[in-house]
Amino acid sequence: MLTGPDGNPLVVTDYPGGTVLVRGVGEASHASPLTDPFTPYGVQPVGMSGLGDPVFSDEFKTGSLDVGKWEPYYPDTPFWNTTVPGGHRTNSNEPQGYDPSAITFDADGMVLTMREEETVPGLDFTSGMVTSYPSFNPVYGYFEARIKVSNTAGAWPAFWMFPTDHTWPPEIDIMENWGKASWNLQTEHTFHYPRPTPGGYSGTTYGFQNDVGNDFHAFGCRWEPGRIRWYVDGVLVKDLTIDPGWADKQMFLICNFAGQQGSTPTVPASVKVDYIRAWALPA
Repeated sequence: MLTGPDGNPLVVTDYPGGTVLVRGVGEASHASPLTDPFTPYGVQPVGMSGLGDPVFSDEFKTGSLDVGKWEPYYPDTPFWNTTVPGGHRTNSNEPQGYDPSAITFDADGMVLTMREEETVPGLDFTSGMVTSYPSFNPVYGYFEARIKVSNTAGAWPAFWMFPTDHTWPPEIDIMENWGKASWNLQTEHTFHYPRPTPGGYSGTTYGFQNDVGNDFHAFGCRWEPGRIRWYVDGVLVKDLTIDPGWADKQMFLICNFAGQQGSTPTVPASVKVDYIRAWALPA
């Protein structure tokens, strides 16, 4: 059995074109087939250094969704109420379903658009989302997305991580934003605890001088055994020590544009994603 520098077992996953290490603290076993050719060589997270090349990335420059990396809705499992095409979270009472038609591309990258259309029965709105569930399910790493959120009323864009085995909690919310007047100047960054009480959480907000939806911002998270750190534009906004067992499982990335529970979102509205990248941690 392979073990990493921390003594934990390594899970090696085969992908078309090669094998990449996705568990343990260490570099990828070789250049990952899950990195985008448009990702700059040697690029580091905003304000960071000391990591290797990304092991997963998408710059969203090809004009279409890479279905080898992403699914445009939540996994079709008992935890999620998913109808293909489209799907929604059963435990959030969101007003929208998800559909690939709500994902487009422009000069800035991927665009997730919410509109008034019923693609999932009983839900009046349709929006866009992606998950790395089919391809990338790491344990530990540094994860970053450069996003321009929407602050229209009822908006709830997020970049987060959820367990591959569909148990909840834990959950790592790298960034959430609530489109209402009191939240247009801040984002939220949270960890949901599995113990001692399921559903407990530790979070913080980060304040902006101007409306957060006016510009792109880089939202990052460094997840390692016993510790999670959140960053906005390279600035450390939260440093949390946890029991390693609370988050020691594979998770997948999610970037979605939801509507707030019980709301009537102002539409059409869009969230733009310049890139999503992930790095293995150095030994």
